[in-house]
Amino acid sequence: MSNQNKRDRLIESAALLFHHKGLTATSLADIANKAEIPIGNVYYYFKTKEELALAAIARRKEQFSAAYAQLEESVPDPRQRLIEAVHYFDKVRDEYTRYGCPVGKIIDDADVEKDAVAQTAAQVLADFVDWAERQFKSLGHTADGRKYATSLMAGIQGAAIMAKALRDPQIISDEMARIIAWIETLPNRKIQLGKVGIKSPDVSNAA
Repeated sequence: MSNQNKRDRLIESAALLFHHKGLTATSLADIANKAEIPIGNVYYYFKTKEELALAAIARRKEQFSAAYAQLEESVPDPRQRLIEAVHYFDKVRDEYTRYGCPVGKIIDDADVEKDAVAQTAAQVLADFVDWAERQFKSLGHTADGRKYATSLMAGIQGAAIMAKALRDPQIISDEMARIIAWIETLPNRKIQLGKVGIKSPDVSNAA
């Protein structure tokens, strides 16, 4: 087995256990056992659990970034990109109902103000908000894009928390359906402004 394969197995095992058990409750020995790698070998790749947690979060961040890039490449309509992104959370509703959001769980286990792991995990959520904001702005919602993107992420996280607390995956499905219905009602202001007969405001004589 190559060193890269061992490292990858440790990262994948850590990500899974951090999600299922939590960051605090997971030890390096747990991760080594899950990866089927002797605990002594773990220290060759990662000196501390924090290093391994950062690597696991970085891997998840890369996966989401790749998903955003794939949506940008394959889906020309920014509205549909947002809808496809929301559909993802409905697809993982059973896992989120049982264990919660994997990123949110790490943040809950750490001190966001002091812990580099929590801060890095929070950036994964911030990346989603940044990406969603760009989609809303592509629909012409420049002034409200950030607010809409933040509200979208809050709805997803809130649904995950409620579904886990009440052990009801339908909460996630219902909230994702509500969010999609809202996205579908948003006008494409760029198209509207481009229609014949609609003039841009004349600001040359503005007081």
